Amino acid sequence: MRIKFVRHSALLLIAGVTLSVCAFAQDGGGDGGGGAVSRADSIEAAEVEKSKHLSPLEPPPGEEKFDHIQTDILDRIFNPYGFGLKFGGIPTGGGFSLGPRYARPDMLGGYLDSSTFAVGSTHQWFGGQTSLDFHNLLNGHLELRTDGGYLDAASVYYFGEGPDSSKKAMTDFGREFTTAHFAALGHFWDQKLTLGYEAGGLFAHIVPGNRGGLPTAEQVFTEANTPGLVQQSNFVTGTTIVQMDFRREGFSNPRGLLLEADDSQFFDESGHNSNFHLLQSQATYYVPLTNGMRSFVFRLRNVSAFAENHQTVPFYLQPTLGGPDDLRGFDRYRYYGNGVSVASTEYRWSISQTLEMAIFGDGGNVYTRPGLIGFRDLHGDGGVGFRIKNKQATVMRLDVGFSAEGVHVWFVFNDLFGMLYRTF
Repeated sequence: MRIKFVRHSALLLIAGVTLSVCAFAQDGGGDGGGGAVSRADSIEAAEVEKSKHLSPLEPPPGEEKFDHIQTDILDRIFNPYGFGLKFGGIPTGGGFSLGPRYARPDMLGGYLDSSTFAVGSTHQWFGGQTSLDFHNLLNGHLELRTDGGYLDAASVYYFGEGPDSSKKAMTDFGREFTTAHFAALGHFWDQKLTLGYEAGGLFAHIVPGNRGGLPTAEQVFTEANTPGLVQQSNFVTGTTIVQMDFRREGFSNPRGLLLEADDSQFFDESGHNSNFHLLQSQATYYVPLTNGMRSFVFRLRNVSAFAENHQTVPFYLQPTLGGPDDLRGFDRYRYYGNGVSVASTEYRWSISQTLEMAIFGDGGNVYTRPGLIGFRDLHGDGGVGFRIKNKQATVMRLDVGFSAEGVHVWFVFNDLFGMLYRTF
């Protein structure tokens, strides 16, 4: 009985204390004020009053200037709405190029991107393209795109085929390409997987180069050792596209893995025995460090051309190695072959989301047939780079590459480790 009495007493005591606390709170602390402010309310009111006299947080002066460059200069130039200027637009090696551009990324309620440009370069190269991209169809699962273009590359370097070609054998040729493509792409698995097919046509015309001081290709080489030098072909093309994108957005660079593969089939409609496949594959891996302000980027890329029985691959469609997109310490189009392998590594550090610096190394080789793929006849380089970026893309970059063949400086308007791109 005593235990029960103690238990009931304790319960009554707890209930009484609870009621007293509630009454205390309702009476404003029991001070008889009938509305006095509690301590918590006083602290909150003091913080609000203090916040009225605080200055807004401003970025450091240097970062503020870079943000100004991005929003007021870069976005207006490289993401134009309506009429603007097009920088680049032709392959490197053609000199600085510039021309008018008209772009509308918001047509048909935002489902259609339209772009048209025409450019000319300091080396008298000319090009232009019109493209339409219908995207976000079927709740983002379908994309349809089409484009047509023309390129007159007046002076393309040619050193001969194979990894042992001599720089002393430098010649040039002119290359005119007229192209048209239509592609249907399906996006699946939360946009991580893309499958598609692209049909197109390529009309090629090869002429003597116009760069003074160099012999033209037909003065040094022949049709026997350089297929397509005399007999050019027109092609119908079909390309199977596979992409797996596991990247996520980062501070200045994405993070994660991107895998890509394209298989293009060329059907020679001119009867010159030039039917072949062109298989491209690429893996790019981004490893962020220090909250994304530092990054390692690794890229492996392989391109192989497979000719059918008794067929040949025209030299002007062979994979090449050298230039600002692979071996940056060598001339553009330095090595030609039916296969190309290249690996690149960069260590990047960001001054802001707009400005970035890098240290890089490249290594690669060319081979004449698929069975020779490997690490023989490797060529390598190293160097430093400076980039101006817009959001997650590089819009301008300056790379300086050092190799056994000298120092090469590249000032270009594209992203080094971008998606696979067509060379035709």
